[in-house]
Amino acid sequence: MREEDVARTVPARLAIQVEFVHERELRFTVARRLLLYLGILYVVIAWALNTVLAKQAVAEIDPLAFTFMRFLVMSPLAFLFVRMAGGRIRVRRGDWPALVLCAACGFGLYQYFWVIGLKYTTPFASSLLSAMSPIFTLAIVVAFKHERVRRSRWIGAAIALFGGAVFEGAFSGALAARVGDILTFASALVFAGYNVTSARRLNRYSVLELLAITMGIGTLMIAPGGIVALAHTNLFAVSWDVWWRLIFATIFPVLLTYPVWTRAIGILGAGRVSMFSFLTPVLTGLLSVPILHAAFPGYELVGAAICLCGMLVASIKGTQPSTQ
Repeated sequence: MREEDVARTVPARLAIQVEFVHERELRFTVARRLLLYLGILYVVIAWALNTVLAKQAVAEIDPLAFTFMRFLVMSPLAFLFVRMAGGRIRVRRGDWPALVLCAACGFGLYQYFWVIGLKYTTPFASSLLSAMSPIFTLAIVVAFKHERVRRSRWIGAAIALFGGAVFEGAFSGALAARVGDILTFASALVFAGYNVTSARRLNRYSVLELLAITMGIGTLMIAPGGIVALAHTNLFAVSWDVWWRLIFATIFPVLLTYPVWTRAIGILGAGRVSMFSFLTPVLTGLLSVPILHAAFPGYELVGAAICLCGMLVASIKGTQPSTQ
């Protein structure tokens, strides 16, 4: 082969090799993203099922007693998971205020609002109102300039809010101030703080470490109400139907979902991931039919459908990272 032919062949081979490596990396990235989105779907399914099962449980046992027993088991398990993963928790002194805030938003204060609200509303309503959290998340990330949100997301958020009003009967003459709905709406506002604060802590702590720390702090916050509730609960009279629901609620909705959810937030951003929680009420409604034999008024179905449309509109385009 002549020297000039060799000179032409070498760059061509290099180009082919570079193209092959690029294609392999692209396939890996696509597969990783697909796995990430499947993980998010698993999370919302677990949350939906937990809402339905927990509703049945709190009809028989005090909601704070139910929640406190969950966290008495979950918190030590979270630290055990960190240990099994080879991690070692070291909290920096300056991180405590942010971690306490994160714990309150994700566990402590949030659980008071959510589980008491669930006792006084339906699982479908609880799940739909909780799904309003992404709207507050968007407001927070914009206010603190964490992400630059496209207009399509604000349009989707507005549609979702309108759907919430329809669901509550604002346009059908069925609007009423229900305690359970108000508490659940407050829990959505609080959980938005967790979406944002947890994302800001992942640069210092692993997902499991952050879960263990915030869950431990959150358990201390739940303890005052939980201890009083347990003192007035006859555990020997609690049926096995409640105990197996407690086991599910202890293992799946937090320990086996929060790490996935928090990891997704760290990769995709709080604004984008939180939008997927709009799927939870849809799945909760579907699961309520065979499990609770639930029936829904027409205006609730229309309102839920509008909320879902708002989620889809908001998810069409991603957020723009802030340059500041």
